[in-house]
Amino acid sequence: MRIISKPILAGGALAAATTGLVWRQLRGQGQVEEPSDPGNLFLRRYGPWALVTGAARAEGLGYSFARHLAGRGLNLVLVDIAGEELAARAEELQAKYLVKVRPVALDLGREDFLGALLAQTAGITVGMLICNHMWTPKDTPTVMEMDLATHMAMLNINARAYTALIHAYGRQMVERAQGGIVIVASGAGLQTTPYTGPYSANKAYQRALGEALWYELQGSGVDVLVTAPGLMATQGDGLAGYPQWMVADPDPVAVETLDALGHAGPVLIPGLINKAFVATQTRLLPRRMAVESVGRFMANGLLRQHPART
Repeated sequence: MRIISKPILAGGALAAATTGLVWRQLRGQGQVEEPSDPGNLFLRRYGPWALVTGAARAEGLGYSFARHLAGRGLNLVLVDIAGEELAARAEELQAKYLVKVRPVALDLGREDFLGALLAQTAGITVGMLICNHMWTPKDTPTVMEMDLATHMAMLNINARAYTALIHAYGRQMVERAQGGIVIVASGAGLQTTPYTGPYSANKAYQRALGEALWYELQGSGVDVLVTAPGLMATQGDGLAGYPQWMVADPDPVAVETLDALGHAGPVLIPGLINKAFVATQTRLLPRRMAVESVGRFMANGLLRQHPART
């Protein structure tokens, strides 16, 4: 492990640090803008409305997607369980980008959520679906430490709700022969992550569903992309135990994902350091060594005791 991965991670760290520095400098100078699209091709292909789940937190990836979609002229339906925060995000977006925004406070773990959401989007054309929501306990219990009810709640929100949203709005897009679907999975869906096993399993489901959908919808006019970010600065100090050079800002992830839709797939691994880390774990290391390596990485980041070797 040390011989293979350290040079790769060191090179990735340098690339990530350089990329992050350039991004922060340009953003601070107001020079990071939406890509030039003189014919409004993005809006024409994926508009006029985009539906983004998990969009209430100001620091979250969902809100980054919402900002960049609004910057490209799309109206927004924002869905989250946190109603007050969601309303605040909607007001900010309307004021800054002069687009229409519909905040929908909704628990996606409810069995009947889809009917309520479809009622809120009746009469508008949702040309873009970004499934970004996710729920996992903050104390990150292991598979056996987590009670069964929590396992089921995670599956309802992170698997069943994804399937329901993609099925309902994806069928509308297929009927129109136009649209785009972005499934926000994770690097944890590409490589098992001990100590967050249920989260990793949920993300693997999202990735597998998206890959199949990407293939099945080729030629339909509907573009599909699974994006698999790594660690992101969306959880306050929740990632304080991890190497901070591996923690990405959400804005570059959102921009790279939107730019890749219709041009890449089925899976996008955004960010140089994330690409290097995933390549090490999934391509260079034997499976057992990869699981052990990530297990140690997760244990260190979550301040957990390593299991005794057998």
